[in-house]
Amino acid sequence: MKTTFNSNSIIYSLLGAVFCIVVPGRINAQVLDSSKTAGVEVKTFYSKILNEKRRIFIQTPAGAKRYEAYPVLYLLDGEAQTNLVTGQVQYLSESYKVIPSLIVVAIENTDRTRDLTPTHSIIGPDGKPDTSARAFGRTSGGGENFLRFMKEELMPYIESNYPTAPYKILSGHSLGGLMAISCLVNHPDYFNAYIAISPSLQWDNGVVLTQAARGLNKKINNRILFFSDANEDPAFHQNQLSLDSILKQKNIPGLTYKRMFYPEETHISEPVKAFYDGIRLVYPNWHLPYNSSAFKKTMSSQIIKDHFAALSKVYGYTIIPLHDEINLIGRFLRNDPARINDAIDLLQMNTVNYPNSATAWETLGDTFNKTGDAAKALSSYQKAFLLNATNESLAQKIKKLEK
Repeated sequence: MKTTFNSNSIIYSLLGAVFCIVVPGRINAQVLDSSKTAGVEVKTFYSKILNEKRRIFIQTPAGAKRYEAYPVLYLLDGEAQTNLVTGQVQYLSESYKVIPSLIVVAIENTDRTRDLTPTHSIIGPDGKPDTSARAFGRTSGGGENFLRFMKEELMPYIESNYPTAPYKILSGHSLGGLMAISCLVNHPDYFNAYIAISPSLQWDNGVVLTQAARGLNKKINNRILFFSDANEDPAFHQNQLSLDSILKQKNIPGLTYKRMFYPEETHISEPVKAFYDGIRLVYPNWHLPYNSSAFKKTMSSQIIKDHFAALSKVYGYTIIPLHDEINLIGRFLRNDPARINDAIDLLQMNTVNYPNSATAWETLGDTFNKTGDAAKALSSYQKAFLLNATNESLAQKIKKLEK
């Protein structure tokens, strides 16, 4: 394995420029203000572990419901990456519908070099040791403390205040990518999937590569890793190849990983392509092709149930289909007399999954009514009315069946 760092001034000059883009107080004009992004909440709370206030940007799915559960994407370099990532997540989950709806939690930097480096290093952006008062690495090495903040303070806060599923993704770029790899190597249980875009693996003479070679073992259980690099520097690229070689040699059964190289992109432009490829590695087959005419002809309740059972096995937790999605499929299937029982099967499942949803009970009642089963229709309507007694249309349906 070849680990390259030492006096490569070209790569350090590049990375030094990148670092400046996202460090508060430097070239912040190049970074969009994520606090003004539409649909993003800004939360500030005090961290006892870091001994400072931290700002978090949170995007929840459009129309998110408290009785549904969504995987959480934790994003590093929040002030620089929020707009890019939330836009892609929103499009892929709501418009294109190829990944699940996600809660995005982006963390704004206060001291990027401190938080996103796993060890203290005196090597400066020019590749030379620097112990001056203004040295780039003077505060470095706080990565473990930062991960503690995420694990012990941030995650419990998010899980207590938002409808989260037990699946977490960590995404980072450059030093953020370095921390994603470091977390996987040293704390693989913290997250279920890792997206590391151009991870700065040269940090501290390739310390994370050394840790991966020595400590990355077969205890990893059902984890996903995506990492990549662009047209940056031969030494930088070699470090990515070294990590790839380590992973191939270890061949860890519980780890699915993919490495991508974008030779036509720069360190700055790469995240646009890389995040998409990373999140699609995590979710390659989430949604069924509901809008496909061929699939509509063969769709059945068993196919839907089998699909979500398979997803549950892949992701390691019980995945419950979204409330509105099953209602929509049920309404479609009930228009076909040969598949109306499939509709009832799915809509009954929806009332089990979401027993406090008046809409789920009313949709089931409408479907029973369509079959001529007045008794079951009335029972479903009555359960719906107990949950929403202001629904005049529902009251009329009940009155009609009670005559």
